[in-house]
Amino acid sequence: MFWYFYNEAKTRIKTELPPFFKKLRNLALKLGVSCAAVISANAVMSLSLNAMLITALSYVVAGCAFVAGTAQFAQKENSDGNT
Repeated sequence: MFWYFYNEAKTRIKTELPPFFKKLRNLALKLGVSCAAVISANAVMSLSLNAMLITALSYVVAGCAFVAGTAQFAQKENSDGNT
C-alpha cells in the first residue's frame, strides 16, 4: 500500500503542472521565502520586531509550504480528458 502512494506521488511530482498551479506554487514560494527572510533577519540582527508579527510570519511560512506542496501535486489533463 505504501509503495502505491509513493509511486503515485513520484509520478505526480514529475508531471507538468497547469499554468494556474505553477503561478500559485511560485507565489507561495516567494511569499514563504520572504517571510522566512524577515524572521531570520530579526533573529540575526536583533531587530526586536513585535512577537505577534513574528508569530504571524511563522504561520504564513507554514501555510505557504502547504500551498506550494499541494499545488505541486496537480496534474495537467491530457487532450482526451484524462489526467
